[in-house]
Amino acid sequence: MKHIHFDIKGDGFYGAYWVCKDGSDCAVIAMLGDDPEDYMARSAVKWLLRLGVNVLTMSPGKKDYGHHNYPLERIEKAITWLKSHGNAKIGIAGASTTATLALTAASLFGDISLSIAMTPSDFVWQGFMQGKKDGCKEWPIEGESLFSYKGKPLPYMPFCYQHPDYWRIISEESKRTGNMIASRKLFDDSEAAHPITEEEFIKVENIRGKLFLV
Repeated sequence: MKHIHFDIKGDGFYGAYWVCKDGSDCAVIAMLGDDPEDYMARSAVKWLLRLGVNVLTMSPGKKDYGHHNYPLERIEKAITWLKSHGNAKIGIAGASTTATLALTAASLFGDISLSIAMTPSDFVWQGFMQGKKDGCKEWPIEGESLFSYKGKPLPYMPFCYQHPDYWRIISEESKRTGNMIASRKLFDDSEAAHPITEEEFIKVENIRGKLFLV
């Protein structure tokens, strides 16, 4: 599949744009997978193209698998680019952390008329990084939110466990349940320790157009 690649330095966001062969005036920003050109992203692209929708796949950056102070200006710039290239309707879709990102972006940018969020949080978490550190595959970043806008971190819900206890709790719970993606103890304990404040909730009431939650 032919596509256009975007880099943060030159374009203001990291992603890839895939165009319907028969033409279309609508596009979806799809934030699925670890990279805009990996298997999961391409699978989503193939499905959406068959439906007659252009696709802009996005991720934080090349081999950047974390979300910490992710600048929402990148979504804003992507929307501007899509509109300038013939897309009158723009949707956004994400899963898990990027579903939370989709909701947050849609609450801020009125040009998004379709929001698809698969297993999101309705509030913003503390930012985290993924990779390898002291035997851990993921760790929270102190003082950083999942997202930032206009140079400031968005108010966020802090994790009650920090490095390296953060990954230890995830690993122990995953081993107990036999499910790596169902380790809820970290989240439940954090919510119990820090009741969510109004400013940490995503302003979903500001989302325009259609909202689809999974």
